[in-house]
Amino acid sequence: MPLHAGRPGSSLATNERSLDMTFPRRRLLLASAAMLAAPPVARAQEARTLRIGSALDQQHPIIIGANRMAARLEELSGGRLKAAIFPSSQLGAQREMWQNVQAGVLDGVIDATASMVNFVSQFGVLDLPYLVPDQAAAFRLLDGPVAQEELVARGTRSGFRVVNFWEVTFRNIYTRRPVNAMGDLAGMKIRVIPNPSFIALFRALGAAPTPMAFGEVYTALQQGVIDGAENDNVTYLSVRHAEVARNLAITNHMMLVNAFVMSERQFGRLSAEQQGWVRQASLTGREAVTEERGKREARALADIAAAGVTITRPDLAPFVEAGRRTYAQSEERLGKELVAKFAAAVRG
Repeated sequence: MPLHAGRPGSSLATNERSLDMTFPRRRLLLASAAMLAAPPVARAQEARTLRIGSALDQQHPIIIGANRMAARLEELSGGRLKAAIFPSSQLGAQREMWQNVQAGVLDGVIDATASMVNFVSQFGVLDLPYLVPDQAAAFRLLDGPVAQEELVARGTRSGFRVVNFWEVTFRNIYTRRPVNAMGDLAGMKIRVIPNPSFIALFRALGAAPTPMAFGEVYTALQQGVIDGAENDNVTYLSVRHAEVARNLAITNHMMLVNAFVMSERQFGRLSAEQQGWVRQASLTGREAVTEERGKREARALADIAAAGVTITRPDLAPFVEAGRRTYAQSEERLGKELVAKFAAAVRG
């Protein structure tokens, strides 16, 4: 949701990592401009390659799924429609990729919906604390009519075609000193995504939410600039934050949703047959992500414990209560009706 940048010198990337990739972006812009200038008939006759960017690194389940999607797309189309996957922010930082997708310069992006909030604010409803109890409930919500009508349709009107929601995982808190109860967070500087829901939650928990670029987190933890951060278990391990934040509190306070989103302008330029190939291939990618994520989640806690990290399981009742107190702020920002619809959809 983020995510996968490592400490300085690491090759890992994150949902929030920004790399200076001027020349790849310039080539992307020139290629896209040439494609847009070509007449529709010429474009239809030529093999097409969709350029899809992500901030995530090559080893992330999302990129594994994206490569599987690309292979399936080429297979379905007989090579007439392909996908080129650009991980590790090669096509720009997150916000730049989203802007280019909206403008039709970039064909697609695979990223956290928490980043999409900057363009379609209603997606912030997915960041409500303790909205869903588990992954199965999350996918029922995301694939159901409420999310399709209230989020996917709004995205389309704003220039984004949400092809599929690909991944759901849950976030925990890791710190320099143990968190055995919610009160232990009092005054702690916790790095958060620069997103209103995240900031509101950690204020409600008594912490001092500290928005920060993800690539800076390792050093900030190491130097004591911040006291902790939050993310899913697989990321906590992969970016080596366990080296500098040796305590993990299992809170599952928010879900992180990653989605495959295409430019509505570019999706509309595809034929109905091509759109069908994209949808089918995207489902293949999502299945691969789910499989890979499941494998890693199953061993993540064991690997964290083996690394010598202290794992605590604080009473979640106060966390849930604090999280629900932030709903009023979300209702002001997103609309009371929207929040109520999603809460009702989760209850079934």
